Amino acid sequence: MSPPEHSPRAIIAEDEEVLREQLRDQLSALWPELRINAEVEDGIAALRALEADFPDILFLDIQMPELSGLEVARQASGRCHVVFVTAYDKYAVEAFEVAALDYLLKPIKRDRLAESVRRVVDEVREEAAATRGDKLREALDSPAITGATPPLKRLPVRHRREVRLLDLDHVPLIFSRDRLVLARAEGHEYLVDYTLQELEQRLPDGQFVRVHRGALVNLNAVESYGGEDGVLVLKLRDGTRVEASERRAAEVRRKLR
Repeated sequence: MSPPEHSPRAIIAEDEEVLREQLRDQLSALWPELRINAEVEDGIAALRALEADFPDILFLDIQMPELSGLEVARQASGRCHVVFVTAYDKYAVEAFEVAALDYLLKPIKRDRLAESVRRVVDEVREEAAATRGDKLREALDSPAITGATPPLKRLPVRHRREVRLLDLDHVPLIFSRDRLVLARAEGHEYLVDYTLQELEQRLPDGQFVRVHRGALVNLNAVESYGGEDGVLVLKLRDGTRVEASERRAAEVRRKLR
């Protein structure tokens, strides 16, 4: 395998020290020319390392403290190559939505890592890392660097073998059923990879309200509401009836006014 023209730089973001060391040793054996300039254990540290170093590649775990790997990848997308290294296969759709170059499952097999390295080498050879610095600085000006999470503009959902992006105005209801989170839109139900708790933080402020433990309602989709046998019931424009829990009823009424 021929090395790229310049000496490529990488960052490893992994919250378990033993796994960081293992990945570093495997990469050093497979790709001696690679310079690993930083090893970090949480998402905020990963963004700060990106700001300081402008690497070619980011080897990134998904579940990390402070900020998830997916959020880090959204900030780094288009500015360096991202290879996810994770124990979970359930994030694969969202990983490729943020243009990850590869998605490796732990424990990492040597031949699979070698394949990923070959892919990264080819990509690094074709691109000049110097042109990405200014774009990365712009990304790091976002609220994510201080721990806040930017709101979703559209809702990514699974549709057959693709990721479909739903206009939030067309999503009247997001709810949980059988440990899955589903979004209703255009008469269909779509699988969502976010939890309801994550969505409360990611949806635009004031557009959705948590009516009970298992549902978020789009306030713009409410046609009417009222009490029925002491329970607050919301009637949506698509005909759906949603009951608010006693604990959340007062807040729901306040937001509907």
